[in-house]
Amino acid sequence: MIRITTLLWVALLVIAGGTVMHVSYQVRHVEQRLSELNRDTRLEQDKLRILGAEWDTLNDPQRIDELSKRHLSLEPTPIARVVALDAVPMKLSDDQIAKLAAATPAKGVKAQTVAAQKTTKKPDVMIKAPAPPQDGVGLILARMEKHE
Repeated sequence: MIRITTLLWVALLVIAGGTVMHVSYQVRHVEQRLSELNRDTRLEQDKLRILGAEWDTLNDPQRIDELSKRHLSLEPTPIARVVALDAVPMKLSDDQIAKLAAATPAKGVKAQTVAAQKTTKKPDVMIKAPAPPQDGVGLILARMEKHE
């Protein structure tokens, strides 16, 4: 009887030892993975610091001003063209609608001239449509026509 309990205790000790070894290997594996993740995190943080420094350098207002003067041919906006946001109409006024209606037959005239050119035998003669008005409203209306 003593032998059976001794064998049982030995078996339990072997199972417990195997379990402890298995858990210790798992812990080592998890610690290695954690150290890899910490190293990767530090590398990414270093990269973010470098990118932040580059961003600050690239967005330096003096640098941007120098580049714009060197590569762009911009001029200051005349003060007469600067208006308050409240002055910009949200809806077309009757005057603007009339200008838009006056510009619409120009499309019809252009379509008629194209149809007339197809029927005539002289393909090198072209009739141009009238130029759009150059005021601010005309430009807005011309942009609206392009998008429609």
